[in-house]
Amino acid sequence: MAIVTGAGLKKAASNLFWLPFRVVLVFFEWLTKILMALVLVVFLATATLGTYYYFVKSNQPMQIDPRYAKTLPPKGMTFRELWQDRFEGWAKIDEQEYKSGKSKSPDACRFTQLVMFPRAHVFDPVTWLLVVRLQPDSSLASTVRKRAIVPPDDMNVVDALWFQIENVTWWFWVDNQAICKLPPPKRPVQASP
Repeated sequence: MAIVTGAGLKKAASNLFWLPFRVVLVFFEWLTKILMALVLVVFLATATLGTYYYFVKSNQPMQIDPRYAKTLPPKGMTFRELWQDRFEGWAKIDEQEYKSGKSKSPDACRFTQLVMFPRAHVFDPVTWLLVVRLQPDSSLASTVRKRAIVPPDDMNVVDALWFQIENVTWWFWVDNQAICKLPPPKRPVQASP
């Protein structure tokens, strides 16, 4: 039989007092581990998708939906060729405007487009896609369908997201240029063997 002492009772009372705090600490430790694992999975999925888009999809001919475009890309033009054409054109505009004194920055067009690209060309289209796919019957989804570029419903999510990025980029950089206006893009001249 165990002997009950004053020190033992103090220790038991202390353990009982600290028990809720220890439970909360263990809970937050597990919660932190789960959240870190979730963040790692999301990061790896995003990196994998970005790599796929960069190495595979951006080298394929662009597929601009004529429902949303005023002009269509030259036959066989890739997303990378569009990117190259636009940034070379903006570099020329920047150089001319900087030399003439119209602009105080030597890279105003390029910088503005790079700042706007993530939000306008990636995050907004992802949001539109999520609204249309996850809440198709909502009033927000019907508004998005009327006012935004939306991929066909039969596309898988990966292709639908690329459709969004490609078509929104074409819309901003070719059909509806707000600043630094350029002529329609041209394919780079291919060197003959």
